[in-house]
Amino acid sequence: MPQHNQLHAKSATSDLYLLFQIAADFYAIQAVQVDTVLSVQPLKQLPATPDWLCGLLYYQGQVVPVIDLYQRLLGRPAVHKASTRLVLVKVQHQHQHQQILGLLLEKVNRFVRLPTAAWTSANVQVADHHYLAEVQQHSSGLIQRIQLAALLPDDVRLLLQKTQAQPDE
Repeated sequence: MPQHNQLHAKSATSDLYLLFQIAADFYAIQAVQVDTVLSVQPLKQLPATPDWLCGLLYYQGQVVPVIDLYQRLLGRPAVHKASTRLVLVKVQHQHQHQQILGLLLEKVNRFVRLPTAAWTSANVQVADHHYLAEVQQHSSGLIQRIQLAALLPDDVRLLLQKTQAQPDE
């Protein structure tokens, strides 16, 4: 019984995260927001949208917009390597329904447990990158948390809502 209490106490002070790399930097997404991790899939291209909005995936009866996070951060597309994954995440927007987004990510490493209290401000707010949240030191290096709700600018989020709300013809 004490062992069960120790496990519960450990999970109360830490959370599970999906760890991945963009170039040499480490990033994390909270595991409770991860729906599915897939190998790279063919996407339907979206003309006249930002380069980092790389297409649509039809997955289990649902149309899922896919963001190339490499393109969003560094201005170049993700390279399709053995460690490149399509990560479907659950995003809760303010006062709106939950949305599933796909993230095209290179170097998807593993799930790790990170201490809740260790997150601290990055002390830098980069314009148009409000989704880059707090940081914490880890044995892998400095990790930055991705705030999924801030990943899409308002104009793109509204465009996707309109697209998803249109009935099939």
